[in-house]
Amino acid sequence: MATSRTRARDADRDALCRALDKAFEEGQLDGAEHRERTASALRARTLGELRGLIDDLQLAEAPRLSEPAPPRAPRRGSARWVGLVVSLALLGGGFVVGRISAPSGPTATNEQVAQDGGPVADVAPTVVRLEGLHTPEGFARFVADVRARLGTTVVSDATIYPGYAVFTTPLAGNAGREERWYYRGGVEGPDDPGTRDRDKALVDLALFSPEILMPLVAGAPQSVQVPDGVVSHLIVEDEGSGPQVRIYSGNEVGESGYLEVRPDGTTITIRPFEPS
Repeated sequence: MATSRTRARDADRDALCRALDKAFEEGQLDGAEHRERTASALRARTLGELRGLIDDLQLAEAPRLSEPAPPRAPRRGSARWVGLVVSLALLGGGFVVGRISAPSGPTATNEQVAQDGGPVADVAPTVVRLEGLHTPEGFARFVADVRARLGTTVVSDATIYPGYAVFTTPLAGNAGREERWYYRGGVEGPDDPGTRDRDKALVDLALFSPEILMPLVAGAPQSVQVPDGVVSHLIVEDEGSGPQVRIYSGNEVGESGYLEVRPDGTTITIRPFEPS
């Protein structure tokens, strides 16, 4: 029987993150709380640590944290790291750039790449189809609409899903308060002001070029070794060490990971999925 000391699986962590996403969407958590709890969920070692992150939330259905994980095919450790290196190398070489401008199109095969004169890898990369705000066009439109509405693209933080985004800005004249805005094809808000850490660094959304960021988003499932993964959301912020974006990827069986990158595409951290 699972107890609070039972070791958490990636499926448990993913279920918790989905619950936090729902609470965030409903307004139970602000941007900072959602970001902090999501990070804690991804680091959690036990079920007790995970449950502590949602015990004050109203949830229509509590995440199931003790169900057996579905069987997965065995994977060779060496192939995992080879795939990671290949993915990063392909992204750095611009493999995805020419493929993601049409989100509904098919992923290119190695044979097609060879015909186009591009590199051919021994391990086929997994490149997700981007949608909505996770496409170059969608992200650029989001940033442009924020500038048009607010007169600036500087925010406290932003969480960007394929279909919508939530971001916060300091309250004019009071750095100790912040306003939360929503984006669903247009900027909505703000909500009533909330408390803000006065020392929290701001970040400029315009620093992130869609042409640099979105290939990394498209290749994130391969980079973090999540089979059949999709990118759930991006978090743009500055934790005091410079602007960054954290790219989260997961799949239907609860395997997940994330990577953090700078505006120039430099990788800060990669937390790949680790099979138990």
